[in-house]
Amino acid sequence: MRRTLAAATLAIALAHGGPSAAGLPADCSNAKPPAKPVEVSILGTTYAPKSVKLVKAGTIKSGDVVIDTYRLTLRSEDSIMAPLGMDVTVAVPKGKALDGKVFRRVPSDEISKQPAVSAGMPEVQGWSYEDRKAGVRGSHVKYVASLRLEFGKAQGKTLPGTLYLCVPKGQKSSFDKTPTTADSYAIGGFSATLP
Repeated sequence: MRRTLAAATLAIALAHGGPSAAGLPADCSNAKPPAKPVEVSILGTTYAPKSVKLVKAGTIKSGDVVIDTYRLTLRSEDSIMAPLGMDVTVAVPKGKALDGKVFRRVPSDEISKQPAVSAGMPEVQGWSYEDRKAGVRGSHVKYVASLRLEFGKAQGKTLPGTLYLCVPKGQKSSFDKTPTTADSYAIGGFSATLP
């Protein structure tokens, strides 16, 4: 109840307060990212990813529907232990290509409000970020965010796309009692390496 109330308060503040100090839209799921190479910021620490990869994360079953999940990672180095990293996990019906797909997450922590791949199964399964040096981690479990991830057409071993992921500052969670002091985001175009 408390988390839902906090999310509703945040949504109202964003809707009435407009973009944050960094100029983020109140709802990035309906925004078109600027035409520039992707830039990531984790609570004010900004980097241009040196490694952008898309991997199959797994297969799950929701009722009679079988779903494939894929994880897009944006890391400061080509290592799973990179100092800085952000990722987004999306879902599609088993066997469906990601080419040309658009995935959205609206600024709410209620699953019923999220665009779904099947009943009760959000098309954006989750997102997270980590700054290892600062000991900072955040995710959809802690904070409310909105995002729009669009994929283009695969070209050999790469898949181009654009991402607009917005995690507004000023949020608390049951894990972090102090409000975040800066926005976190991933904004711009990328070319993800495929396995």
